[in-house]
Amino acid sequence: MADLSTYQDVIDMVREITQDGDSGYRLISEEHMDIWANECMFEMAEHAEYRDEQVESTLTPGSASISIGGDAIGIWRVEIDDESIYPTTTRDLYQLSRTWQAQTGYPRWYYMDSLRQVGSDNLFLELWPIPSAADDLRVSYTLPGDVLDSGSATEFVMLPLWCVHNLAWGILSKFYAAETRMQNRKAAEFYGIMYEEAKTRLRARSYSKLDLSAQWGAGRKGVPQTDLRQLMPSDGFPV
Repeated sequence: MADLSTYQDVIDMVREITQDGDSGYRLISEEHMDIWANECMFEMAEHAEYRDEQVESTLTPGSASISIGGDAIGIWRVEIDDESIYPTTTRDLYQLSRTWQAQTGYPRWYYMDSLRQVGSDNLFLELWPIPSAADDLRVSYTLPGDVLDSGSATEFVMLPLWCVHNLAWGILSKFYAAETRMQNRKAAEFYGIMYEEAKTRLRARSYSKLDLSAQWGAGRKGVPQTDLRQLMPSDGFPV
């Protein structure tokens, strides 16, 4: 199976398997293709945390609020002057001190401000105590891949090359599970198994538990793994 790298490669593969496109897109519209593709990209990013971003800035004395943009999924590390600080909740802070909101000093904890996130694409975190000095701040967080759009399908998919096929499996799983005349629960389950297996491998490699150069079918200690793609009908599932 040829390597895939662009969104157009994935689209072509999905349409070939579903036999869609010979006489126009009668099964999967471009709109639904994009919706399912971006759902899969977000699911993989949320599950595997394979794409990280860091922002660095200087704290403003007297201001505890930090806004993280870029469609961040979740924050996994916050540092003040290269020293990691720890997550907490407003409930824990209330139990610690009734006057916690007025306390200033060197920040040791952070918590998420969920109310400010309503209707916003940004993540908001609050530092505690409120910073009293202009210390250095570094925040590391997880991002999904860039939005996929059929109008610019020649863009590269922001996944490791070995995993781009997984985007096709995810789209096919959602397509066959959808309540349409093409609904096929067995096909949805088949592609769903491959999609979930690759998400698990993506998470493992993201956390450095597997060799990044490992290939499909190469198990630990030389034990071969089943390649489910060998079970796929050569001309796709019947229409």
